[in-house]
Amino acid sequence: MVLSLFPLYSYYKGVAAPIPPGVRLGGVDVTGMKTTAEIRAHLDPIYHELLGVRFQNRLLKLDPDDFGFTVDFEQMVADAGQYLRGWAFVDIAVREAIGLPQQVRNVPVRYTVDEAKLRAWLESVAAELDTAPIAARVVDVTATTAPAGALPTPTPTFPATVPQPRRGLQWTPGAPGYAIDIDASIERIIAGLTSYDAREVELAIREIPPPLPTMADLEPQLVRLLDDYPAFTTVSIIDLQHGDAANVDGDAAFSAMATLRIALAAAVMEKLPNGIAAGDPDAQQVGQWLDLALGKDPNEPANAALAWLGDGNAVVGAQRLTAFVRSLGLENTFTQGEFGGAAQTPITTPSNQRERPNTRPDANMQTTPADMATLLAAIYQCTQDGGILRFRYPATITPDECATILFYMTHNELRDALWRGLPDWDARWIVHRHGLLPAQHGEVALVWGPTGPYVISAFVFNPGLVGWEVANQAVADLSRIVWEFFVFQRTQGAPEAGAPPTLTPPPGYVVVDDEYAPSAANPTAR
Repeated sequence: MVLSLFPLYSYYKGVAAPIPPGVRLGGVDVTGMKTTAEIRAHLDPIYHELLGVRFQNRLLKLDPDDFGFTVDFEQMVADAGQYLRGWAFVDIAVREAIGLPQQVRNVPVRYTVDEAKLRAWLESVAAELDTAPIAARVVDVTATTAPAGALPTPTPTFPATVPQPRRGLQWTPGAPGYAIDIDASIERIIAGLTSYDAREVELAIREIPPPLPTMADLEPQLVRLLDDYPAFTTVSIIDLQHGDAANVDGDAAFSAMATLRIALAAAVMEKLPNGIAAGDPDAQQVGQWLDLALGKDPNEPANAALAWLGDGNAVVGAQRLTAFVRSLGLENTFTQGEFGGAAQTPITTPSNQRERPNTRPDANMQTTPADMATLLAAIYQCTQDGGILRFRYPATITPDECATILFYMTHNELRDALWRGLPDWDARWIVHRHGLLPAQHGEVALVWGPTGPYVISAFVFNPGLVGWEVANQAVADLSRIVWEFFVFQRTQGAPEAGAPPTLTPPPGYVVVDDEYAPSAANPTAR
Protein backbone atom coordinates (compact mmCIF):
# COMPACT_ATOMS: atom_id res chain seq x y z
CA MET A 1 0.00 0.00 0.00
CA VAL A 2 1.09 3.55 -0.74
CA LEU A 3 1.03 4.76 2.86
CA SER A 4 3.08 1.83 4.07
CA LEU A 5 6.00 3.68 2.55
CA PHE A 6 5.64 6.33 5.23
CA PRO A 7 6.29 5.87 8.92
CA LEU A 8 3.22 7.97 9.62
CA TYR A 9 0.92 5.19 8.37
CA SER A 10 1.69 2.85 11.26
CA TYR A 11 1.54 5.70 13.69
CA TYR A 12 -1.84 6.88 12.44
CA LYS A 13 -3.24 3.39 12.49
CA GLY A 14 -2.40 3.17 16.18
CA VAL A 15 -3.91 6.56 16.86
CA ALA A 16 -7.13 5.70 14.98
CA ALA A 17 -7.71 2.37 16.78
CA PRO A 18 -10.06 0.93 17.84
CA ILE A 19 -12.71 3.03 16.00
CA PRO A 20 -11.43 4.94 12.96
CA PRO A 21 -12.78 8.42 12.17
CA GLY A 22 -16.16 8.38 10.39
CA VAL A 23 -17.06 4.94 11.73
CA ARG A 24 -20.25 4.81 13.84
CA LEU A 25 -21.35 2.09 16.23
CA GLY A 26 -25.09 1.64 15.84
CA GLY A 27 -25.22 5.12 14.35
CA VAL A 28 -23.42 6.72 17.32
CA ASP A 29 -20.18 8.68 16.91
CA VAL A 30 -17.71 7.30 19.48
CA THR A 31 -14.64 9.07 18.10
CA GLY A 32 -11.95 9.41 20.76
CA MET A 33 -13.09 6.49 22.89
CA LYS A 34 -10.21 4.07 23.19
CA THR A 35 -11.54 1.03 25.05
CA THR A 36 -14.50 -1.26 24.80
CA ALA A 37 -15.32 -0.55 28.44
CA GLU A 38 -15.50 3.17 27.73
CA ILE A 39 -17.76 2.58 24.72
CA ARG A 40 -20.00 0.27 26.75
CA ALA A 41 -20.31 2.79 29.57
CA HIS A 42 -21.38 5.41 27.04
CA LEU A 43 -23.86 3.37 25.00
CA ASP A 44 -25.25 0.67 27.28
CA PRO A 45 -27.56 2.96 29.27
CA ILE A 46 -29.16 4.13 26.02
CA TYR A 47 -30.06 0.59 24.99
CA HIS A 48 -31.64 -0.16 28.36
CA GLU A 49 -33.99 2.79 28.38
CA LEU A 50 -37.70 1.90 28.29
CA LEU A 51 -39.05 1.59 24.75
CA GLY A 52 -42.41 3.19 23.96
CA VAL A 53 -44.66 0.84 21.98
CA ARG A 54 -47.74 2.47 20.46
CA PHE A 55 -50.97 0.83 19.34
CA GLN A 56 -53.17 3.56 17.86
CA ASN A 57 -53.89 5.85 20.86
CA ARG A 58 -52.40 3.49 23.48
CA LEU A 59 -48.76 3.83 24.57
CA LEU A 60 -47.16 0.83 26.27
CA LYS A 61 -43.73 0.73 27.91
CA LEU A 62 -41.36 -2.13 27.18
CA ASP A 63 -38.33 -2.80 29.41
CA PRO A 64 -35.49 -4.29 27.32
CA ASP A 65 -34.22 -6.20 30.37
CA ASP A 66 -37.51 -8.13 30.57
CA PHE A 67 -36.67 -9.76 27.26
CA GLY A 68 -32.99 -10.47 27.81
CA PHE A 69 -31.86 -7.71 25.46
CA THR A 70 -28.07 -7.29 25.56
CA VAL A 71 -25.59 -5.60 23.23
CA ASP A 72 -22.31 -7.31 22.29
CA PHE A 73 -19.94 -4.33 22.29
CA GLU A 74 -16.85 -6.52 21.92
CA GLN A 75 -18.16 -7.84 18.61
CA MET A 76 -19.14 -4.37 17.42
CA VAL A 77 -15.62 -3.07 18.15
CA ALA A 78 -14.17 -6.08 16.34
CA ASP A 79 -16.47 -5.34 13.37
CA ALA A 80 -15.18 -1.77 13.32
CA GLY A 81 -11.66 -3.16 13.01
CA GLN A 82 -12.28 -3.99 9.35
CA TYR A 83 -11.93 -0.28 8.59
CA LEU A 84 -8.36 -0.28 10.00
CA ARG A 85 -7.23 -2.38 7.05
CA GLY A 86 -7.07 -2.24 3.29
CA TRP A 87 -8.41 0.46 1.02
CA ALA A 88 -11.06 1.53 3.54
CA PHE A 89 -8.33 2.71 5.92
CA VAL A 90 -6.35 4.23 3.05
CA ASP A 91 -9.42 6.38 2.29
CA ILE A 92 -9.82 7.30 5.98
CA ALA A 93 -6.14 8.17 6.39
CA VAL A 94 -5.93 10.25 3.23
CA ARG A 95 -9.05 12.23 4.14
CA GLU A 96 -7.68 12.80 7.64
CA ALA A 97 -4.28 13.91 6.26
CA ILE A 98 -5.60 16.47 3.79
CA GLY A 99 -8.58 17.64 5.87
CA LEU A 100 -11.46 16.19 3.83
CA PRO A 101 -14.72 15.16 5.57
CA GLN A 102 -14.83 11.49 6.43
CA GLN A 103 -17.19 9.10 4.72
CA VAL A 104 -19.65 7.82 7.32
CA ARG A 105 -19.51 4.05 7.83
CA ASN A 106 -21.87 2.34 10.25
CA VAL A 107 -21.40 -0.84 12.23
CA PRO A 108 -24.80 -2.40 13.05
CA VAL A 109 -25.73 -3.21 16.63
CA ARG A 110 -24.84 -6.76 17.62
CA TYR A 111 -27.42 -8.01 20.12
CA THR A 112 -29.25 -10.94 21.63
CA VAL A 113 -32.91 -10.98 22.64
CA ASP A 114 -35.42 -13.60 23.79
CA GLU A 115 -37.63 -13.42 20.70
CA ALA A 116 -40.00 -16.14 21.96
CA LYS A 117 -40.68 -14.10 25.08
CA LEU A 118 -41.17 -10.97 22.98
CA ARG A 119 -43.62 -12.81 20.74
CA ALA A 120 -45.57 -14.08 23.75
CA TRP A 121 -45.82 -10.53 25.10
CA LEU A 122 -47.06 -9.23 21.76
CA GLU A 123 -49.64 -12.00 21.55
CA SER A 124 -50.96 -11.06 24.99
CA VAL A 125 -51.14 -7.41 23.94
CA ALA A 126 -52.95 -8.42 20.75
CA ALA A 127 -55.48 -10.46 22.73
CA GLU A 128 -56.27 -7.34 24.74
CA LEU A 129 -56.10 -4.63 22.08
CA ASP A 130 -57.09 -6.23 18.79
CA THR A 131 -60.54 -5.05 17.70
CA ALA A 132 -62.97 -7.05 15.60
CA PRO A 133 -64.66 -5.43 12.61
CA ILE A 134 -68.23 -4.25 13.03
CA ALA A 135 -70.72 -5.66 10.55
CA ALA A 136 -73.13 -3.52 8.58
CA ARG A 137 -76.48 -3.16 10.27
CA VAL A 138 -79.87 -1.61 9.95
CA VAL A 139 -80.07 1.54 12.05
CA ASP A 140 -83.63 2.56 11.31
CA VAL A 141 -86.69 0.88 9.93
CA THR A 142 -89.66 3.09 9.27
CA ALA A 143 -92.94 2.81 7.47
CA THR A 144 -92.34 5.86 5.33
CA THR A 145 -88.61 6.41 4.97
CA ALA A 146 -86.67 4.63 2.25
CA PRO A 147 -82.88 4.20 2.51
CA ALA A 148 -80.70 7.16 1.61
CA GLY A 149 -80.16 7.32 -2.12
CA ALA A 150 -83.02 4.97 -2.93
CA LEU A 151 -85.22 5.79 -5.89
CA PRO A 152 -88.66 7.01 -4.84
CA THR A 153 -91.52 4.56 -5.20
CA PRO A 154 -95.22 5.28 -5.13
CA THR A 155 -96.67 5.26 -1.64
CA PRO A 156 -99.80 3.12 -1.64
CA THR A 157 -102.90 4.17 0.23
CA PHE A 158 -103.50 1.47 2.79
CA PRO A 159 -106.94 1.21 4.41
CA ALA A 160 -107.01 2.36 8.02
CA THR A 161 -107.76 -1.22 9.13
CA VAL A 162 -104.65 -2.60 7.40
CA PRO A 163 -101.26 -2.69 9.22
CA GLN A 164 -98.91 -0.06 7.86
CA PRO A 165 -95.88 -1.96 6.53
CA ARG A 166 -92.36 -0.63 6.78
CA ARG A 167 -91.27 0.40 3.32
CA GLY A 168 -87.49 0.46 3.65
CA LEU A 169 -84.37 -0.67 5.45
CA GLN A 170 -81.72 1.91 6.27
CA TRP A 171 -78.36 0.17 6.27
CA THR A 172 -75.28 1.69 7.80
CA PRO A 173 -71.82 0.49 6.74
CA GLY A 174 -69.70 -1.60 9.04
CA ALA A 175 -66.37 -0.51 10.48
CA PRO A 176 -62.97 -2.15 10.07
CA GLY A 177 -61.21 -4.01 12.85
CA TYR A 178 -57.52 -3.80 13.67
CA ALA A 179 -55.08 -6.57 14.58
CA ILE A 180 -51.41 -6.47 15.53
CA ASP A 181 -49.17 -8.01 12.89
CA ILE A 182 -46.94 -10.01 15.24
CA ASP A 183 -44.04 -10.73 12.88
CA ALA A 184 -43.84 -7.22 11.46
CA SER A 185 -44.17 -5.72 14.95
CA ILE A 186 -41.29 -7.84 16.26
CA GLU A 187 -39.11 -6.36 13.52
CA ARG A 188 -40.16 -2.84 14.51
CA ILE A 189 -39.55 -3.44 18.22
CA ILE A 190 -36.08 -4.86 17.58
CA ALA A 191 -35.33 -1.84 15.39
CA GLY A 192 -36.42 0.33 18.32
CA LEU A 193 -34.37 -1.62 20.86
CA THR A 194 -31.25 -1.22 18.72
CA SER A 195 -31.79 2.48 18.07
CA TYR A 196 -29.95 5.08 20.14
CA ASP A 197 -32.51 7.82 19.48
CA ALA A 198 -35.84 6.41 18.23
CA ARG A 199 -37.10 5.03 21.53
CA GLU A 200 -40.73 4.79 20.46
CA VAL A 201 -42.17 2.51 17.80
CA GLU A 202 -45.58 2.06 16.22
CA LEU A 203 -46.81 -1.51 16.15
CA ALA A 204 -47.56 -2.89 12.72
CA ILE A 205 -51.33 -3.09 12.33
CA ARG A 206 -53.44 -5.04 9.87
CA GLU A 207 -56.77 -3.48 9.04
CA ILE A 208 -59.54 -6.07 8.89
CA PRO A 209 -62.32 -4.92 6.57
CA PRO A 210 -65.86 -5.34 7.83
CA PRO A 211 -67.54 -8.50 6.59
CA LEU A 212 -69.63 -8.19 3.47
CA PRO A 213 -73.32 -8.06 4.43
CA THR A 214 -74.92 -11.38 3.57
CA MET A 215 -78.28 -13.08 3.50
CA ALA A 216 -77.77 -13.83 7.21
CA ASP A 217 -77.86 -10.06 7.84
CA LEU A 218 -80.85 -9.52 5.56
CA GLU A 219 -83.05 -12.36 6.82
CA PRO A 220 -83.92 -11.02 10.30
CA GLN A 221 -84.74 -7.66 8.76
CA LEU A 222 -87.13 -9.32 6.33
CA VAL A 223 -88.82 -11.03 9.27
CA ARG A 224 -89.46 -7.61 10.82
CA LEU A 225 -90.77 -6.25 7.55
CA LEU A 226 -93.11 -9.10 6.75
CA ASP A 227 -94.56 -9.17 10.25
CA ASP A 228 -96.33 -5.92 9.35
CA TYR A 229 -97.39 -6.84 5.83
CA PRO A 230 -101.12 -6.64 5.12
CA ALA A 231 -101.34 -10.29 4.00
CA PHE A 232 -99.35 -13.38 4.95
CA THR A 233 -96.27 -12.98 2.75
CA THR A 234 -93.38 -15.40 2.48
CA VAL A 235 -90.09 -15.06 0.68
CA SER A 236 -87.05 -17.09 -0.27
CA ILE A 237 -83.97 -15.43 -1.73
CA ILE A 238 -80.84 -17.11 -3.08
CA ASP A 239 -77.76 -15.00 -3.76
CA LEU A 240 -76.25 -16.95 -6.63
CA GLN A 241 -73.08 -14.88 -6.56
CA HIS A 242 -72.19 -15.88 -3.00
CA GLY A 243 -74.20 -19.07 -2.52
CA ASP A 244 -76.23 -18.09 0.53
CA ALA A 245 -79.95 -17.75 1.12
CA ALA A 246 -82.54 -15.94 3.22
CA ASN A 247 -85.96 -17.33 4.04
CA VAL A 248 -89.02 -16.03 5.84
CA ASP A 249 -91.55 -18.85 6.05
CA GLY A 250 -89.88 -20.24 2.93
CA ASP A 251 -91.04 -23.73 3.94
CA ALA A 252 -94.74 -22.79 4.08
CA ALA A 253 -96.92 -24.98 1.86
CA PHE A 254 -98.72 -23.15 -0.96
CA SER A 255 -100.68 -24.13 -4.00
CA ALA A 256 -98.07 -24.53 -6.72
CA MET A 257 -100.25 -22.92 -9.38
CA ALA A 258 -98.52 -22.07 -12.63
CA THR A 259 -95.13 -21.66 -10.92
CA LEU A 260 -94.77 -25.45 -11.17
CA ARG A 261 -94.52 -25.13 -14.94
CA ILE A 262 -90.84 -24.28 -14.38
CA ALA A 263 -90.35 -27.72 -12.85
CA LEU A 264 -92.32 -29.26 -15.71
CA ALA A 265 -90.01 -27.60 -18.24
CA ALA A 266 -86.93 -28.99 -16.46
CA ALA A 267 -88.40 -32.51 -16.32
CA VAL A 268 -89.33 -32.38 -20.00
CA MET A 269 -85.86 -31.17 -20.97
CA GLU A 270 -84.36 -34.03 -19.00
CA LYS A 271 -86.50 -36.51 -20.99
CA LEU A 272 -85.89 -34.98 -24.43
CA PRO A 273 -82.89 -36.74 -26.02
CA ASN A 274 -81.50 -33.60 -27.70
CA GLY A 275 -83.49 -30.71 -26.31
CA ILE A 276 -85.56 -28.67 -28.75
CA ALA A 277 -83.68 -29.96 -31.75
CA ALA A 278 -84.05 -28.72 -35.31
CA GLY A 279 -85.60 -31.25 -37.66
CA ASP A 280 -87.33 -33.09 -34.81
CA PRO A 281 -91.10 -32.43 -35.11
CA ASP A 282 -91.85 -34.09 -31.76
CA ALA A 283 -89.28 -31.94 -29.94
CA GLN A 284 -90.47 -28.83 -31.73
CA GLN A 285 -94.06 -29.50 -30.68
CA VAL A 286 -92.95 -29.98 -27.09
CA GLY A 287 -91.01 -26.71 -27.35
CA GLN A 288 -94.15 -24.87 -28.42
CA TRP A 289 -96.06 -26.27 -25.44
CA LEU A 290 -93.31 -25.23 -23.04
CA ASP A 291 -93.08 -21.79 -24.66
CA LEU A 292 -96.80 -21.22 -24.13
CA ALA A 293 -96.77 -22.80 -20.66
CA LEU A 294 -94.01 -20.51 -19.42
CA GLY A 295 -95.05 -17.40 -21.32
CA LYS A 296 -98.85 -17.49 -21.19
CA ASP A 297 -101.56 -18.33 -18.65
CA PRO A 298 -103.87 -21.07 -20.10
CA ASN A 299 -103.32 -24.55 -18.67
CA GLU A 300 -103.80 -26.50 -21.92
CA PRO A 301 -100.20 -26.27 -23.24
CA ALA A 302 -98.81 -27.16 -19.83
CA ASN A 303 -101.11 -30.17 -19.58
CA ALA A 304 -100.13 -31.27 -23.08
CA ALA A 305 -96.45 -31.21 -22.02
CA LEU A 306 -97.36 -33.03 -18.78
CA ALA A 307 -99.11 -35.78 -20.77
CA TRP A 308 -96.08 -36.03 -23.09
CA LEU A 309 -93.90 -36.50 -20.01
CA GLY A 310 -96.20 -39.44 -19.07
CA ASP A 311 -96.10 -40.98 -22.55
CA GLY A 312 -99.62 -39.74 -23.26
CA ASN A 313 -100.99 -39.99 -19.70
CA ALA A 314 -101.14 -36.80 -17.62
CA VAL A 315 -101.43 -38.73 -14.34
CA VAL A 316 -98.28 -40.68 -15.16
CA GLY A 317 -96.67 -37.40 -16.19
CA ALA A 318 -97.60 -35.94 -12.80
CA GLN A 319 -96.04 -38.92 -11.04
CA ARG A 320 -92.86 -38.54 -13.09
CA LEU A 321 -92.75 -34.79 -12.46
CA THR A 322 -93.10 -35.40 -8.71
CA ALA A 323 -90.35 -38.04 -8.81
CA PHE A 324 -88.15 -35.61 -10.76
CA VAL A 325 -88.44 -32.77 -8.26
CA ARG A 326 -87.98 -35.19 -5.36
CA SER A 327 -84.75 -36.37 -6.99
CA LEU A 328 -83.53 -32.79 -6.67
CA GLY A 329 -84.29 -32.74 -2.94
CA LEU A 330 -87.49 -30.71 -3.27
CA GLU A 331 -89.50 -32.79 -0.81
CA ASN A 332 -92.34 -30.28 -0.44
CA THR A 333 -93.27 -30.10 -4.12
CA PHE A 334 -95.66 -32.48 -5.90
CA THR A 335 -98.48 -32.76 -8.39
CA GLN A 336 -101.10 -35.50 -8.66
CA GLY A 337 -102.72 -34.51 -11.94
CA GLU A 338 -103.15 -31.80 -14.51
CA PHE A 339 -102.72 -28.08 -13.99
CA GLY A 340 -106.11 -26.83 -12.91
CA GLY A 341 -107.12 -30.35 -11.87
CA ALA A 342 -108.43 -31.54 -8.52
CA ALA A 343 -107.42 -34.10 -5.95
CA GLN A 344 -109.17 -35.19 -2.77
CA THR A 345 -106.19 -35.80 -0.52
CA PRO A 346 -102.77 -34.14 -0.74
CA ILE A 347 -99.50 -36.01 -0.66
CA THR A 348 -98.06 -35.59 2.82
CA THR A 349 -95.00 -33.32 2.99
CA PRO A 350 -93.11 -31.70 5.88
CA SER A 351 -94.51 -28.33 4.83
CA ASN A 352 -98.19 -29.22 4.72
CA GLN A 353 -97.88 -30.76 8.18
CA ARG A 354 -96.92 -27.44 9.73
CA GLU A 355 -99.42 -26.26 12.29
CA ARG A 356 -99.45 -22.71 11.10
CA PRO A 357 -99.94 -20.83 9.01
CA ASN A 358 -102.40 -22.90 7.02
CA THR A 359 -102.61 -21.39 3.54
CA ARG A 360 -105.17 -24.01 2.49
CA PRO A 361 -102.94 -25.28 -0.32
CA ASP A 362 -104.35 -27.13 -3.29
CA ALA A 363 -104.44 -30.90 -2.65
CA ASN A 364 -103.54 -31.52 -6.28
CA MET A 365 -100.42 -29.43 -6.67
CA GLN A 366 -98.21 -27.93 -3.95
CA THR A 367 -94.83 -26.30 -3.46
CA THR A 368 -93.02 -23.86 -1.15
CA PRO A 369 -91.26 -20.56 -1.85
CA ALA A 370 -87.94 -22.20 -0.95
CA ASP A 371 -88.49 -25.16 -3.31
CA MET A 372 -89.32 -22.87 -6.23
CA ALA A 373 -86.34 -20.62 -5.51
CA THR A 374 -84.06 -23.67 -5.32
CA LEU A 375 -85.39 -25.00 -8.62
CA LEU A 376 -84.97 -21.76 -10.55
CA ALA A 377 -81.50 -21.31 -9.03
CA ALA A 378 -80.63 -24.84 -10.18
CA ILE A 379 -81.76 -24.02 -13.73
CA TYR A 380 -79.54 -20.94 -13.83
CA GLN A 381 -76.61 -22.86 -12.34
CA CYS A 382 -77.17 -25.53 -14.98
CA THR A 383 -76.65 -22.89 -17.69
CA GLN A 384 -73.22 -22.38 -16.08
CA ASP A 385 -72.58 -26.14 -16.15
CA GLY A 386 -73.04 -26.50 -12.39
CA GLY A 387 -75.65 -27.02 -9.70
CA ILE A 388 -77.89 -29.88 -8.65
CA LEU A 389 -79.51 -30.43 -12.07
CA ARG A 390 -76.17 -31.04 -13.78
CA PHE A 391 -74.95 -33.06 -10.82
CA ARG A 392 -78.05 -35.27 -10.74
CA TYR A 393 -78.53 -35.57 -14.51
CA PRO A 394 -75.12 -34.97 -16.13
CA ALA A 395 -75.90 -37.05 -19.21
CA THR A 396 -79.52 -36.03 -19.84
CA ILE A 397 -79.83 -32.31 -19.23
CA THR A 398 -77.42 -29.79 -20.71
CA PRO A 399 -76.58 -26.13 -20.11
CA ASP A 400 -78.17 -25.24 -23.45
CA GLU A 401 -81.41 -26.98 -22.50
CA CYS A 402 -81.54 -25.04 -19.22
CA ALA A 403 -80.88 -21.80 -21.12
CA THR A 404 -83.85 -22.69 -23.34
CA ILE A 405 -86.09 -22.75 -20.26
CA LEU A 406 -84.94 -19.24 -19.34
CA PHE A 407 -85.48 -18.10 -22.92
CA TYR A 408 -89.08 -19.33 -22.89
CA MET A 409 -89.57 -17.54 -19.55
CA THR A 410 -88.76 -14.21 -21.24
CA HIS A 411 -92.09 -14.59 -23.04
CA ASN A 412 -93.97 -14.07 -19.77
CA GLU A 413 -94.90 -10.46 -20.41
CA LEU A 414 -96.81 -9.85 -17.17
CA ARG A 415 -94.72 -7.26 -15.33
CA ASP A 416 -95.81 -8.60 -11.99
CA ALA A 417 -95.06 -7.37 -8.45
CA LEU A 418 -91.47 -8.65 -8.21
CA TRP A 419 -90.66 -7.05 -11.55
CA ARG A 420 -92.37 -3.74 -10.87
CA GLY A 421 -90.65 -3.43 -7.52
CA LEU A 422 -87.24 -3.07 -9.16
CA PRO A 423 -85.92 0.49 -9.60
CA ASP A 424 -86.19 1.49 -13.26
CA TRP A 425 -87.96 -1.84 -13.57
CA ASP A 426 -88.52 -1.88 -17.32
CA ALA A 427 -84.75 -1.79 -17.93
CA ARG A 428 -83.90 -4.69 -15.60
CA TRP A 429 -82.82 -8.16 -16.68
CA ILE A 430 -85.40 -10.51 -15.16
CA VAL A 431 -87.20 -13.72 -16.06
CA HIS A 432 -90.09 -14.92 -13.94
CA ARG A 433 -93.14 -17.14 -13.65
CA HIS A 434 -96.21 -16.32 -11.59
CA GLY A 435 -99.23 -18.23 -10.39
CA LEU A 436 -102.63 -16.88 -9.42
CA LEU A 437 -105.57 -18.18 -7.41
CA PRO A 438 -108.33 -16.21 -5.68
CA ALA A 439 -106.61 -16.33 -2.27
CA GLN A 440 -103.01 -17.01 -3.30
CA HIS A 441 -100.36 -15.42 -5.47
CA GLY A 442 -96.93 -16.87 -6.14
CA GLU A 443 -94.05 -15.57 -8.19
CA VAL A 444 -90.48 -16.69 -8.65
CA ALA A 445 -87.90 -14.65 -10.55
CA LEU A 446 -84.28 -14.75 -11.62
CA VAL A 447 -82.93 -11.18 -11.42
CA TRP A 448 -79.60 -9.83 -12.60
CA GLY A 449 -78.81 -7.61 -9.65
CA PRO A 450 -76.12 -5.06 -8.74
CA THR A 451 -73.68 -7.83 -7.72
CA GLY A 452 -74.89 -10.56 -10.07
CA PRO A 453 -77.78 -13.00 -10.28
CA TYR A 454 -80.19 -13.75 -7.48
CA VAL A 455 -83.46 -15.63 -7.23
CA ILE A 456 -86.43 -14.30 -5.32
CA SER A 457 -89.57 -16.34 -4.68
CA ALA A 458 -92.54 -14.67 -2.96
CA PHE A 459 -95.88 -16.30 -2.15
CA VAL A 460 -98.85 -14.49 -0.60
CA PHE A 461 -101.90 -15.92 1.16
CA ASN A 462 -104.65 -13.32 1.13
CA PRO A 463 -108.07 -14.83 1.85
CA GLY A 464 -110.05 -11.69 1.11
CA LEU A 465 -108.61 -9.61 3.94
CA VAL A 466 -107.19 -6.80 1.81
CA GLY A 467 -107.38 -5.79 -1.83
CA TRP A 468 -104.85 -7.39 -4.12
CA GLU A 469 -103.57 -3.98 -5.19
CA VAL A 470 -102.45 -3.45 -1.60
CA ALA A 471 -100.91 -6.91 -1.25
CA ASN A 472 -99.16 -6.62 -4.61
CA GLN A 473 -97.70 -3.24 -3.71
CA ALA A 474 -96.34 -4.78 -0.53
CA VAL A 475 -94.60 -7.50 -2.60
CA ALA A 476 -93.25 -4.83 -4.97
CA ASP A 477 -91.83 -3.04 -1.93
CA LEU A 478 -90.26 -6.33 -0.82
CA SER A 479 -88.63 -6.74 -4.25
CA ARG A 480 -87.27 -3.19 -4.10
CA ILE A 481 -85.92 -3.67 -0.58
CA VAL A 482 -84.07 -6.82 -1.66
CA TRP A 483 -82.63 -5.02 -4.68
CA GLU A 484 -81.49 -2.16 -2.44
CA PHE A 485 -79.75 -4.67 -0.17
CA PHE A 486 -77.63 -5.81 -3.12
CA VAL A 487 -76.95 -2.16 -4.00
CA PHE A 488 -75.67 -1.69 -0.45
CA GLN A 489 -73.67 -4.91 -0.66
CA ARG A 490 -72.03 -3.56 -3.81
CA THR A 491 -71.03 -0.32 -2.03
CA GLN A 492 -69.40 -2.42 0.69
CA GLY A 493 -67.01 -4.13 -1.69
CA ALA A 494 -68.95 -6.92 -3.37
CA PRO A 495 -67.83 -7.45 -6.97
CA GLU A 496 -69.73 -5.59 -9.64
CA ALA A 497 -72.11 -7.72 -11.65
CA GLY A 498 -70.85 -8.76 -15.03
CA ALA A 499 -72.98 -8.82 -18.13
CA PRO A 500 -76.14 -10.94 -17.85
CA PRO A 501 -76.50 -13.97 -20.09
CA THR A 502 -77.74 -13.58 -23.63
CA LEU A 503 -80.71 -15.89 -24.12
CA THR A 504 -81.29 -17.22 -27.62
CA PRO A 505 -83.93 -19.52 -29.12
CA PRO A 506 -83.12 -23.24 -29.30
CA PRO A 507 -82.24 -24.78 -32.67
CA GLY A 508 -85.77 -26.15 -33.13
CA TYR A 509 -87.55 -22.97 -32.08
CA VAL A 510 -90.95 -22.44 -33.63
CA VAL A 511 -92.58 -19.08 -33.00
CA VAL A 512 -95.94 -19.30 -31.24
CA ASP A 513 -96.57 -15.56 -30.96
CA ASP A 514 -95.62 -12.98 -33.56
CA GLU A 515 -95.26 -10.17 -31.04
CA TYR A 516 -93.49 -10.02 -27.71
CA ALA A 517 -92.79 -6.95 -25.67
CA PRO A 518 -89.00 -6.45 -25.64
CA SER A 519 -87.24 -6.68 -22.30
CA ALA A 520 -83.67 -6.60 -21.04
CA ALA A 521 -83.65 -10.41 -21.05
CA ASN A 522 -85.11 -10.54 -24.58
CA PRO A 523 -84.24 -7.21 -26.22
CA THR A 524 -84.98 -8.45 -29.74
CA ALA A 525 -88.49 -9.59 -28.71
CA ARG A 526 -87.93 -12.99 -30.32
